[in-house]
Amino acid sequence: MAAGGPHDHPLTDIVNFKLKVYNEVCDQLVREISKLVSMNELYEMFDWFDNFSATKSQLENFEIELNKKLENLKTTAKNNGWEIKKNAL
Repeated sequence: MAAGGPHDHPLTDIVNFKLKVYNEVCDQLVREISKLVSMNELYEMFDWFDNFSATKSQLENFEIELNKKLENLKTTAKNNGWEIKKNAL
């Protein structure tokens, strides 16, 4: 069973421990998404693949998925009356 520390899960490595997991772009997108949803929702959003065996193609596809999800979340937040400051995310 995981102890809840660094290197237990890619998501907590990125959000809680600020470790480089996938690449700068993907990691930053995950942090931005984490500001708009709970950790439980974030865990369920993606198939958190092992960063040690990630291929270039997987990372490119993941970046596209992350960008789409972030834009959808921002749109939903604005439509629901959230005030989102520029450069806040």
